[in-house]
Amino acid sequence: MPGSKAYQRAESKRQVELDRALRELVLGSQVPVEAGETAFYFMTRKGKLRRLELSPAQAKQLEEGELGVVERPEPAQIEHSLVPSSAAEQMFALSKKSVRFLNRKENPVGFMNDEELKAQQAAEAAGTAPELPDEPEGGSEAPAETAAEASAETASEGEAAPTEPKARSEEAQNG
Repeated sequence: MPGSKAYQRAESKRQVELDRALRELVLGSQVPVEAGETAFYFMTRKGKLRRLELSPAQAKQLEEGELGVVERPEPAQIEHSLVPSSAAEQMFALSKKSVRFLNRKENPVGFMNDEELKAQQAAEAAGTAPELPDEPEGGSEAPAETAAEASAETASEGEAAPTEPKARSEEAQNG
């Protein structure tokens, strides 16, 4: 029964096992980040923008769906890693929220258009960006809403969800 000590222990054990499985998947397949001049933005599960500085080749792999950005649950904090799309798909099957960006032909994960990206950056700079609570994984029978769907619903004047990821160089940002 939800709320009982036994239920809480079982849930805690299930979460520990899920985190272990996700961590093993990431550690077994993560791709080292090639630091470069291309800034690639993605949204954390708490609604904060994060940026990876990538080589143009890795940014292109993300755009083409060959790589994905995923969370690696560590005991003290959550880190973000690049993994091949096959590993990201396996992680998505275990925990939809662990995949922060994956360009799939059907149902891409984590897309934002230029206006949404700029609005989020401005809100974070002004300190007005809402912090999203970290909902527990699973439990709901309804399919999880992707960041692209959520952002498309909040986009002004019913704009369509973006068709390409945001991987832009710092020069484009500042110039």
